[in-house]
Amino acid sequence: MGYNIANYRRVQATMDERRRRAIELAELHTAELHTKCPELGEIDAAIRSVGMRLFREALAGGDDLADRIAAIKAEHEGLRTARADLITSLGYPLSYTEPQYACALCEDTGFVESRMCECMRAALVEEGIRSSGIGRLIQSQRFENFSLDYYREPLDRERASYALARCRQYAENFSPQSGNLLLIGPTGLGKTHLSTAVARTVLERGYDVVYETIQNILSDFEYDRFKSGYSDAAPRGDRYLACELLIIDDLGTEQLTQFTLATLYHLLNTRLNHGKQTVINTNVTGEELQARYESRITSRLLGEYDVLLFSGNDIRMQKL
Repeated sequence: MGYNIANYRRVQATMDERRRRAIELAELHTAELHTKCPELGEIDAAIRSVGMRLFREALAGGDDLADRIAAIKAEHEGLRTARADLITSLGYPLSYTEPQYACALCEDTGFVESRMCECMRAALVEEGIRSSGIGRLIQSQRFENFSLDYYREPLDRERASYALARCRQYAENFSPQSGNLLLIGPTGLGKTHLSTAVARTVLERGYDVVYETIQNILSDFEYDRFKSGYSDAAPRGDRYLACELLIIDDLGTEQLTQFTLATLYHLLNTRLNHGKQTVINTNVTGEELQARYESRITSRLLGEYDVLLFSGNDIRMQKL
């Protein structure tokens, strides 16, 4: 399991900048008060010297070392009390010269000791959502609000109920051994809703997820093939091969050419060979898949994927 490297670097850079600004503002406030009250500057200089004095005393040793250390620490406490009194007498809060971190727990470093702070974990999830391609759908489409009420017939409800349970189990227990899902059924029956819920849950667990339509995926690979030689940018198709979970929407709506067939096979086969997990949504039936694609593609789709069937009446039309 690992967060997307580019997302991680962006979040870390944001937190580093946030921490830098907090420290810089505190230093500006401190300099401001030193100008207004030179005595405060002298106290701060004395406080800064305490550490070196303690180090020198420790090196010197002697039978009275403990007493000398205790005296320096008592002096230090007196300096801190005097400093606090001066700041409040100037009409400022004691926090005025302290960095105001967005996260007091990690002080905007992203880590508490050696463990990732929850603030950074949340930021990585949000950055993952932003870069995954799900957009606004992820805010509204969750497992909790997937309703079975729209599936009127027993068989339709049974299929939807199984798909809901399977997708939820898949997402909540996602790992490099989770396998692949193929969601098949007419438009408007909840395939996108469930795959979006899968994406959100897997992202929250710290995995790298990419959600994209088949048209955009093929377009990016086409760009790499015909235009990458004129650009220094990284190949657009790399993220579809490298991400831990790829969710492909609208398979079957792409125009079939030798290039698209070869690219689709390369994508599916590479991910299977590298143990990368994939979820695919399609409005095309199993029979139509076999008629539309060559056997080396359909054998992988129908043989290496857990097929979830959807049937019923278009939910969007029912809502209208």
